[in-house]
Amino acid sequence: MAILIPDVPERCPNSERLVYERLGRELPDDWVVLHSLGLPGHEKKIWGEADMIILSTLGVFALEVKGGKVSCANGVWTFSGDFKSYTKRESPWTQASGAMNAVRDRLQAAAGSFKDVLFGFGVVMPYTTFTTTGAEIVPEVLLDKRQFRDTLRHFISAIQRYWNDVYLEKRGRTYRGLRPDEILLARQTVRPDFETALSLGGYLTGVDARLIYLSNEQIRASRRLAANPRTVVRGAAGTGKSVIALERARQLAADGKRVLMLCFNQLLAAHVRDGLAAEGGAKPEVRHVHALYRKLIADAGLLSRLEIEDPDHQEFFPKRFPELAAEALCERDPEQWDVLIVDEAQDLLTPEHLDVMDLLVRGGLRRGQWHLFLDPLQNIYGVETQEIVGRRLSESAPAFDDLFENCRNTRQVAVQASIISGIDLAVAGAPDGPQCHVHYYASREDGIAQLDAIVRELIDRDVPARDIVILSTRRHENSLLAGRYELAGRRLADPSDEAALRGGSLLFTTMHAFKGLERRVVIATDMAEIGEDRWVMLHYAGLSRARGLLHVFMPTSARRAYDRQGEAFGRRLETRRI
Repeated sequence: MAILIPDVPERCPNSERLVYERLGRELPDDWVVLHSLGLPGHEKKIWGEADMIILSTLGVFALEVKGGKVSCANGVWTFSGDFKSYTKRESPWTQASGAMNAVRDRLQAAAGSFKDVLFGFGVVMPYTTFTTTGAEIVPEVLLDKRQFRDTLRHFISAIQRYWNDVYLEKRGRTYRGLRPDEILLARQTVRPDFETALSLGGYLTGVDARLIYLSNEQIRASRRLAANPRTVVRGAAGTGKSVIALERARQLAADGKRVLMLCFNQLLAAHVRDGLAAEGGAKPEVRHVHALYRKLIADAGLLSRLEIEDPDHQEFFPKRFPELAAEALCERDPEQWDVLIVDEAQDLLTPEHLDVMDLLVRGGLRRGQWHLFLDPLQNIYGVETQEIVGRRLSESAPAFDDLFENCRNTRQVAVQASIISGIDLAVAGAPDGPQCHVHYYASREDGIAQLDAIVRELIDRDVPARDIVILSTRRHENSLLAGRYELAGRRLADPSDEAALRGGSLLFTTMHAFKGLERRVVIATDMAEIGEDRWVMLHYAGLSRARGLLHVFMPTSARRAYDRQGEAFGRRLETRRI
């Protein structure tokens, strides 16, 4: 099997792919086939390109591949294949000759020994029969549909014999093939291996570009939302729920609807509002759910009753706060919206929160238009509450939609977050990215030193500070970085200090506060409780915020727990395979 460089061709016609793969299977092991070789020294063009170059013990040969129909009229060649047509003023043989000459000049300039080597070219038309003759046509070096089933080694041998005869007749001498060492030299001359310092920032930008496009699954979900007035969209972290929610909110607002988009996370609501502010036209109203509740209660003159409540009580957010908000709405004619869209709805699925939603949307939950987006893996309420909510929502006959493809995280981030949290993120559809890392520290000083070094390395490798977030399981004063207000020469800032963050400071916040947001790079700290049940959901929510790269810091005492998590992840994989 010949050496193919690259192993798999990208963005090429099916005809080229077919020929290239057959060359790999049918040519000798020590031969090299180069696909789509750029030719800056082309004799007629500023920049040319060879479909394929074969470096062999028979010689060096350029192949031009044409799929589909081929025709020529008034000196203009037309090539039709892969559902498109294009024209050239050069025949396929002229194109192949130009590529051959450019490769020959490049090699002979690099080493005098190549002056004795045989150079030739050929044309392959795998899908058509070509019998036309003419001054520009060399039928002896053509392989069309009639002989394409024969081994391609025979075709290369036929090219070698033809060009040997031509050179013997015109120049009175014969030329040789490449020696094995010359094949390697020729390959390194025209397509060298090299290594440069990787710009990690540039790499992550490329990964981001692959993540921002809606997957087919998301597009289908968006269309189903348009067809159903009431929907519940379910998906694990990273499956694009927030993206679809915002896109649907935009569409409905553009259609003249008055849209309320509720976010459980205050930072997420502010982030979405900031993004919408730069856009023209009608916009949805984006509100932090608790801020909206507080305003409703204040407008109804009930703020004093809210302020005597204990916000640390376990029933305050799921029960007492929404009860007061619902009462406030009933005290006066409630302000209603045409459409209600709720992101991170799993944190609001209690009967009391549903009462508020019922009053906020025109027509109520039964007949109104609403869309709930939730992660069933993050549901924090008990089975009894879930059953009550489920029955309540079922009365509205909503459509249910499930998302399975990961469009936020790279595969490496998804796997590492799944290992550490014990909850599996979607891996389907996730692009490859850089390797994620777990760092163990023996002491606080050791951990801070390692953290400082990682941040310096990221910035040195072109990752902007604005693309990095340090997420802790604890508040700053209780974290690994307690008492530290700078890292790697940069100030640490919380999310509210927007001016500092714009000036290049590093964002430090808790995993809980960052829920619903994301960054290209997440550095997770204070992970000593890995594998403990009551920390699982926080780790899952926090680590899944990383789009392209994840660094996790934990004390050395947590190493065995991490190993157990890795083994458990492996068992889950085996179970799914079975």
